[in-house]
Amino acid sequence: MSVSFYEACRKICGDTVSDVISLVEAQEIVIGGCQKLEPVMADCQQMAGRVIAQDVVATEFIPPFANSAVDGFAVRAQDVKTAGVELEVLGVIGAGHIANYEIGEGQTARIMTGAPVPQGADSIVMIEDATVISETRVRCNKPAQVGDAIREIGEDVKTDDVVFAAGSVINPAGVGVLAAINARQVFTYPRLRVAMLSTGDELVIDGGELKPGQIRESNLTMLATMISATDCEVINLGIIDDDEAKLEKTLREVATRCDAIVTSGGVGQGDFDVVKIVLSRIAEMQWM
Repeated sequence: MSVSFYEACRKICGDTVSDVISLVEAQEIVIGGCQKLEPVMADCQQMAGRVIAQDVVATEFIPPFANSAVDGFAVRAQDVKTAGVELEVLGVIGAGHIANYEIGEGQTARIMTGAPVPQGADSIVMIEDATVISETRVRCNKPAQVGDAIREIGEDVKTDDVVFAAGSVINPAGVGVLAAINARQVFTYPRLRVAMLSTGDELVIDGGELKPGQIRESNLTMLATMISATDCEVINLGIIDDDEAKLEKTLREVATRCDAIVTSGGVGQGDFDVVKIVLSRIAEMQWM
């Protein structure tokens, strides 16, 4: 039977850990003391990794018009019920251009991927399924059905669709979706500013040769990387000496320009565990 870290400590140390709380309890205390930041408006290009604060509702169709999903020929399906049908080619339709003619009986138009489907056409024959006879004639080598290779208007997104619900985290692909639906400005929460520091006279980060009693700092480097990965703004204060006055001054100053402070070290029962000493003096202690 597995036991929690807290239970294990109690079995080993007895009442000496009576003030210890579980990780879940500690997390609840931290979250309970946090205040939700007021939403701000941000450009969609700045949204990767950030949280949507308000539902993003589409105001446009995607696609905004019926268009070809492939390079091929726009045809009337009723004209290409069997393989081998030859059609008259009226012209070429490129993406971003609209045909000034209608596809009639026995007619077709060469069409590129993304180009608007011309009036009269209701199917696309892929270029791989056609044989060009001349500039004005083409043979369709496969029967066509209504809707073949056509992306209909609003097939992906319709107006009034909730594309992103409040609370959604936007990834790079989501940024592209925001741009596609013309949501150039969206409500999000400000990036949390997290100040970080490690304490300990023994810690070094200069990369040089270790002196007797010194160890290389690693916790702060790891924690800063972890917090940066959550899209927070890290204020790295580096290593603070085991000096109460210096630590208190640092904490008071940085508290005015950040949303949270993460410390590493200095919370034991030793004479030089200054974090616990200073915090018990200037803040409300919930554990440690």
